[in-house]
Amino acid sequence: MKALGLISRPPVGGTHSNFTWVKAHRPKPKKDQISLQVKATALNVDDAHIAEGTAFGGIPMGLPKPSSKKPLILGMDVSGIVDAIGEGVTDFRVGDRVFGVIYPWSRLGGMAPYCCAKVNQFHPLPKDWSFQDGAAMGVAGATACATLKILGDLTNKRCVVVGASGSIGSILVQALSKSNTSEVIGICSAANVSHVMSIGANRVIDYNTGPWGDLIAQGGEKTVDLIIDCIGGKDTEIEALKLLNKDGHFVTLCGPVRFFGDEKTSTASLIKIYTHLITRMLFSRLKGPKYTLTYGTLPDWQMIQGKLIDRDIKSTIDNIYAYSEEGVEGAFKRLQSHRNRGKIVISSNEAQCKAG
Repeated sequence: MKALGLISRPPVGGTHSNFTWVKAHRPKPKKDQISLQVKATALNVDDAHIAEGTAFGGIPMGLPKPSSKKPLILGMDVSGIVDAIGEGVTDFRVGDRVFGVIYPWSRLGGMAPYCCAKVNQFHPLPKDWSFQDGAAMGVAGATACATLKILGDLTNKRCVVVGASGSIGSILVQALSKSNTSEVIGICSAANVSHVMSIGANRVIDYNTGPWGDLIAQGGEKTVDLIIDCIGGKDTEIEALKLLNKDGHFVTLCGPVRFFGDEKTSTASLIKIYTHLITRMLFSRLKGPKYTLTYGTLPDWQMIQGKLIDRDIKSTIDNIYAYSEEGVEGAFKRLQSHRNRGKIVISSNEAQCKAG
């Protein structure tokens, strides 16, 4: 079968053009696995970073070494139809519509006609969801669940989401607006203000109009209980400290570096980043506001039904591209622009796709 993957470890600072169309075997599910015919996959920044050799700051982090015989097929967010089931699988049957997350260590991601993974990495696709909706949830949904589980009771809390129009931010805006909060404020670009309002924000601020911390502050009082940072950067932390009360909570998904992974990070810089994170987290426990770094894991992914689907929360889709050379090229360029509103999806349904 024809799949999109890597056949060698890319040089640091390469581009998504390191991907190549490869011949890959059609996977057969092992014990506790299912295989599916892929209908859609969605891009994550890690897909681009792995192709560019800059994932995790340029450190392989246990990723399998690709070769022509064993290519590394990426595409962590996936949806499709169950094609075969392995021994011991009782949750799904052949023909079921599912969506899931496949981590790159397996080599068999969603940028292929068929993929395969353990059954606990999939959920049934809701009846009113398209395959594109399912693929768009993936890692963004898991990360949103990881964030929500540490927040506790949000009743009457005043909340800010920085990067509110992105894939994770748009999910969190919806979730917070349905959690009895007193106010949800979104921070995004002017082009996305109306969209963020439409998904539940009470107020939206264009970050280009000035320091958003000053714009939200009321008479210098620190009246915000929660700030969720979906973009990273020390400037975000600076603005947050203008607003958070002493019992407040700053949750970051990225840490002090904006767009971490866009470039190779030196060992010295990585040490500096992690020292900053550890120091902030430890000292915030002694003297508030609280500082937390979070990220999505498989257990968080397994919470999606209760925390998101049952609450009628979907991921926002930016654009849908065709599963073709031109379509994939356009999808990666859109991802690397950092201007996408929600998820970028690659679909086998050409009628729904943007060419490139």
